[in-house]
Amino acid sequence: MEQSNLLSTITYVNTERSIEAGELKITKSEFDLHLYEDVLVSPTATLNLTNVWDISYKSFSDDANLLYLHTHRGVVTYNVPNDPRTFVTVFKKIKNADY
Repeated sequence: MEQSNLLSTITYVNTERSIEAGELKITKSEFDLHLYEDVLVSPTATLNLTNVWDISYKSFSDDANLLYLHTHRGVVTYNVPNDPRTFVTVFKKIKNADY
């Protein structure tokens, strides 16, 4: 995939909790979600935009937001630390030229 087709990127955080030596260990990892003209790419999946029906989000504070991908296989949720409005707007302009 060519970088020239990249339209928008948003960083999401994956939080893993585990018990090690009787103590709770929390590991946070950051990943990027890349929006191209025809696909949405994460480190674990590539979704054709025809299979992504909508993207929405819920903000809880300036640094706590949930991004929802409404897909043909259900809803996928990402924890995003930054305001996702720009990413969502770019997606909606691709899906609906009248947005």
